[in-house]
Amino acid sequence: MNWRILLFIPALALGIGAFMVINSRGPEPATSNGVRPLVPVRVADIVLEPVTVAVTGYGRVEPVRTWEGISQVDGQIIATIDDLAVGGFAQAGDVIIEVDPRDYEIARDRALANLAIAETQLAELNAQEENTGEQLALERQIEAVVQADVDRRTALVESGSTAVASLEQAQRDLISQQRRVLDLENALALFPFQRESAEATVASRLVDVEEAERNLANTRISAPFDGRILEETASEGVYIRPGDLLLTIAAIDTVEIVAEVQPAAMSEAFALLIPDATDVIAQLNPFETDAAIKLLDRAGIEATVVLSLGTEHRYPARIIRLDGSVDSATGTIGIVVEVRDAGVPDPETRRPPLTNGAFVAVHFQGSTEIPQAVVPRSALIEGEGGAYVYVVDEDTRLARQEVTVAGRSAGDAVISSGLDAGDQLILTPPDPAILGTFLAPVTDEASIAPQDISQ
Repeated sequence: MNWRILLFIPALALGIGAFMVINSRGPEPATSNGVRPLVPVRVADIVLEPVTVAVTGYGRVEPVRTWEGISQVDGQIIATIDDLAVGGFAQAGDVIIEVDPRDYEIARDRALANLAIAETQLAELNAQEENTGEQLALERQIEAVVQADVDRRTALVESGSTAVASLEQAQRDLISQQRRVLDLENALALFPFQRESAEATVASRLVDVEEAERNLANTRISAPFDGRILEETASEGVYIRPGDLLLTIAAIDTVEIVAEVQPAAMSEAFALLIPDATDVIAQLNPFETDAAIKLLDRAGIEATVVLSLGTEHRYPARIIRLDGSVDSATGTIGIVVEVRDAGVPDPETRRPPLTNGAFVAVHFQGSTEIPQAVVPRSALIEGEGGAYVYVVDEDTRLARQEVTVAGRSAGDAVISSGLDAGDQLILTPPDPAILGTFLAPVTDEASIAPQDISQ
């Protein structure tokens, strides 16, 4: 064993003891020439303001509504709009494609003619029924006259005033008249059934006319709403058949973006915006969209879509739902936002349209209700006993201040209590940090970030 090592122990113990004594009593008030030693430190004045919290997600622009133009007739395309191409624009009501209508006009005219025949037959049947009714009334009157003649001749035969042959002739005339009345009654009884058949024929012909007119109308394909053409396979002169997909249009009045955000970032943001909420990220249940949207409203979260094309263009958005899934690769959750009237250029702001498939950022932003302080995380010391920072006290000495951390971001911490407005936060404590050390503060106005916590 090398006994010389033991010779250093007394000196080491003496040094440690001296350091502890100096640390307990604070720095020497002055040097031998009467001047205090001042330690320069970078400081920043604490400002208490509402803290703006921002979380950024990313996604692609998708149309809310799409429409597929599928042929319902066959024929040759005879005309199209000039802008019939992918990326072209169609206004609601514009006739995009027109198919040769002549065959369908002929079918419509034929159906109209058949309808006219059926209606004429029904009218003729009604007239026949009316005439038959009148004829039956007349024949019944004749039957009554013949019956009276039979009764009179019967009385004469009984009294011996006339021959039996005269009565028999009158009875034969009565039977003949009764047969004519019965035939008319039977004929009149059949008219309701004949009318039903004629009316059914008219109804069938009306359906034929409607079908013919619908087929004729289908030779003109119109845009159901303002939109951009995503796909087109039709051109003038092409023969199409029912079921052929001719074009696809995406509405431009409203688009939506599924913004993928990190749950941890949302949780930290909500912890700042809703201090009394526990396990806030668990409340973003994809299967309870209404509750999740209410939570976002409660937090005062607003959404803004940002399109970067050399210059950033901003579009106000509205949070509408969660997409109900978690990305298995990135672990992100999708928050769906909606942007209205973003599909057409804005000449006033010179803002370009949000085109389908564009990759955009979505900023979710809110502000805390209570003014708080934002400090660089490098100035925050955390341990088992809690968190604290170093400040300059009223005697320009190094002091330690216990603080409560409300939330964190990549480079900053939000302090909810422990610091007052105007406190001088020490950004780079001296090493070693001996409490009571006289300081020479150097204000660093750029050291504390603006009151904007980005996740």
